Amino acid sequence: MRSILYYCLLFVTILTAQSQEVYFNQLSEEYFLLGMRQYSQKDFRPALQSFQRSIESYPMNHRITAAMVMEAKTHYALRNYYEASTLCDSIISRFPESLYMEDVLFTRGMCYYNMTDYLRTFDEMQRTFTVAQQRMNKEHSYRVLEHLATEFFTEQQVESAITDTTLPELKNLYLVIVAEKYFQNGNPDSAKSRLQRIDHTVADQSLQYRFNRLLSQIEKGNLVRFGVLLPLQRSSLAETREKKIASEVLEGIQFAVSAYEERMVPGQVSMELDIQDSEKDSAKIFAIISEWSKNNMVTGIIGPVFSNETIAAAKIAQEHSIPIVSPTATDEGISSRGKFVFQANSTNGAKGKTMAQYAVNVLGAKNIAVLGSAVQSSSIQADSFIVEAKRLGANIVIDRRFQKGESDLRSYVRAIRIGAANLRPDYVISLRGKINVGEVTRKLVSAGVTFSYIDSVFNAGGLINLTAFFGENAKKIADSLKLPVKRTTVYIDSLNYPVTSLDVIYCPISSGHEIGIITSQLTFYNIKASLLGSGDWNDANELDLNKRYADGVIFGSDRWIERNDMTSRLFSKYSQRYGKQISDNVLLGFDAMSMIIQQFNEGTLSREQLTELLGTVMEFPGIRNAITLKTERVNSALHILQFRNGAVSKLQTFSSH
Repeated sequence: MRSILYYCLLFVTILTAQSQEVYFNQLSEEYFLLGMRQYSQKDFRPALQSFQRSIESYPMNHRITAAMVMEAKTHYALRNYYEASTLCDSIISRFPESLYMEDVLFTRGMCYYNMTDYLRTFDEMQRTFTVAQQRMNKEHSYRVLEHLATEFFTEQQVESAITDTTLPELKNLYLVIVAEKYFQNGNPDSAKSRLQRIDHTVADQSLQYRFNRLLSQIEKGNLVRFGVLLPLQRSSLAETREKKIASEVLEGIQFAVSAYEERMVPGQVSMELDIQDSEKDSAKIFAIISEWSKNNMVTGIIGPVFSNETIAAAKIAQEHSIPIVSPTATDEGISSRGKFVFQANSTNGAKGKTMAQYAVNVLGAKNIAVLGSAVQSSSIQADSFIVEAKRLGANIVIDRRFQKGESDLRSYVRAIRIGAANLRPDYVISLRGKINVGEVTRKLVSAGVTFSYIDSVFNAGGLINLTAFFGENAKKIADSLKLPVKRTTVYIDSLNYPVTSLDVIYCPISSGHEIGIITSQLTFYNIKASLLGSGDWNDANELDLNKRYADGVIFGSDRWIERNDMTSRLFSKYSQRYGKQISDNVLLGFDAMSMIIQQFNEGTLSREQLTELLGTVMEFPGIRNAITLKTERVNSALHILQFRNGAVSKLQTFSSH
């Protein structure tokens, strides 16, 4: 708090001279301006001397009030709080009508704060708020009052402030703060009675949010019950893959609640899980959700795990208007069942759309080729990428898909080379046949082509490639010089010449084994473009084996775990509790539940509120992946990774919009 307010203070609007019976003095002016320069550069000690000299240069000079205020601010910056407050006292005494009074009061209030005299700070900030005309002083004094009343005042002290103030904005603030204190101390009736006195006509958005959150907590209590619907198959003793996945997802959900409870503070909601076994039975799913829908304490549902069950559950949840979040389902279109249905895991379609937006909006791609696997998951990503890239105005030059296990991609890559070459043809002059070589030579030399080059081409009986000299302006220059050019694609079969007309080649693959096949053949055919990949490129071993060809590739992955103190503690705690290493399924459950918990601490307690907030989630920082539900209620967040110089690093997290 001290640091924030200190820097806020430093950037208060630069002071100017005020109107009173004063006399202009050039020396005072020069010292004052010098002090302002030194102050802005944080050279506070020299600035202090300059302001003092400005004051001393001439009695009642035109800069005296401004210089005294700046001297006080400089003392404050040097942490000379007593000297700064004494100077403020002098200004208030000598110049009670000063136009700088709000700055003086705020500075003196901050001195009191740093001297831990919170009651005098509170009084001073109220005076500042009352007289402030500058927006920053108004906002900063309000925030200090909020901080003091919340952190240091008792209910009785805040009640006294409510009685004493005549300003409706401050009265509203104190009423919310004291209501929060009553509620945290177990007195919801007193809290509610204070909220009923709020004047909503002058309540700003943030205060209205706090009001709504607290009122919901009061009316519903501070306990949230959340349904967990997973195919746990507890009645079966057989250990199946499905049962293992469901069990790990449940561990992640419970672990998220446990981690939240460990850091809970008074006033936050407590979470209770109602865990139900779907038994992979649609009739059971229908019965469980129908029963939950009748119980208003159950605010939402997390689960199921697999897409077929999730589709059935989503239909019922939508009918009963109860929000449901699947942490794992990846089938397309589940979230389209309605506004109460959310997918916290990315679908292949969402991944393709996100990568298209990254290619066009971030990389600036205009001409794009697609070379991907025909396996369904990869093909869906490619189809979605193409649709979105076209929508954004990009040109899909060519689209080729190879079959699973196919290793000879020469026909596909050569087709890309031809398509790219035709996209940017060459303009050439032939020195054979009936042509006035002297006249052409003269014109070419005037345009900057050397004699030696023309002679060498003439002797070889070849072509002069104007595009090689003039780039995209070749045709325009040739026309202006009236040169006999023709349009051709000279270097399609000459692999020594790179094709550079493509901006991006998007390669969604189905296995890391395809990395070497694609990159080596793109390199052989000398196609120069940014290589963009799907999540299966996130294979450190395959990238390392093919680092000669794969260097620089960028790919979007829904899995990237930062190695830091927080994740180390989390993984260690999980290992101690469950006796095993944390898995991806655990992390999917953990991230989805953590995201849900955050919504409750944002103020939601009803199904409608939760539904509304879930639809606004943007890049919630999960452990495995970020979660963005803002686009069609399906996670569109991907980590954008790059393989460069033998290592994979994260460039950014990116979500489609």
